[in-house]
Amino acid sequence: MTMVQAAEDRYTREREAHNKIFAEHTRASAERFYRIIHESRALYEGLIRSRSKGGSALEYGCGMGSHAHFMASNGAQRVVGIDISDVAIEKARVASRKEGIENVEYRRMNAEFLEFDDHSFDLICGTAILHHLDLARAYSELARVLKPGGLAVFMEPLGHNPLINMYRRMTPNLRTVDEHPLMMRDIKDAKTFFRRVTPQHFVLQSLAAVPFHGRKSFRKVLHTLEASDALMFRCLPFTKRYSWQVILSLEEPLKHGRG
Repeated sequence: MTMVQAAEDRYTREREAHNKIFAEHTRASAERFYRIIHESRALYEGLIRSRSKGGSALEYGCGMGSHAHFMASNGAQRVVGIDISDVAIEKARVASRKEGIENVEYRRMNAEFLEFDDHSFDLICGTAILHHLDLARAYSELARVLKPGGLAVFMEPLGHNPLINMYRRMTPNLRTVDEHPLMMRDIKDAKTFFRRVTPQHFVLQSLAAVPFHGRKSFRKVLHTLEASDALMFRCLPFTKRYSWQVILSLEEPLKHGRG
C-alpha cells in the first residue's frame, strides 16, 4: 500500500467514524469527564474572545459548530467552520439557520489540506482535533493560512498518564482507531512551524473530582484540586506531562507551504 493510499484510507475511516459519532451521539457516556475542564475551557474561550473581534476566524474541526457561533457573537467579521464529517457540517448549518447567524459558513474539508489562501485567518481554533491528524501536515497548513500576527489555539488531550491510558484501552469504542493523544514531543515539533509555541497544562489531581459531579460539594472540590494542580505544575514541572489537557497556543508562523 502506498503512503497516499494509506492516508486516503485514514481519512475515510475518520469521516465514517465521526459521521457515526455525530449521528448517534456515541460519546455521551464520557461527558461526565468533561465537567471538570472548567479552567482549561475558560482559558481557551478567553483567548478566542480576545482575538475574535473584527477579524477572520477558522474553527478547525468544528464538529456541530461548537465555537463558531461563539466567535461570531464576539465580533468576528467572518467565521468558517470545517470538519471531515458530513453529518457534523449539516447539523452545524441547520443550527446557524435556526439562530439566524449569517457571518458563519461551514465546509466539509480535510484539515490536512486546507482550501484557503495563504494568510487567510487572524484566529484559528479547535478542540480535540490535532490528535486525529498527521501533525506535520496539520502544523504546516496552519502556519500557511494563519496571518503573521495571528493566533492558533487548541485544547487537546495528552497521552503520558498511565491511568488515563488504561481507561482509553478499556473504552476503545469512545475513540477512532487512528487518533493519538499528543505527546510532549508533538508539542516540541510545533516549533518547526511556529516561532512561539506556548503549552499550558490542566487536569491531573482534579480528575478526582469526577465522582463528586452532581453533589453540592462538586464545585468546591474541583476548585481545590485545580489550585493543587496549578501549584504542582509550577513547583514540579515534570508533572505537566501527566496532565490530561493542554491548551496549545501557536504564534508567529514560519514560512511553510505545499511546494
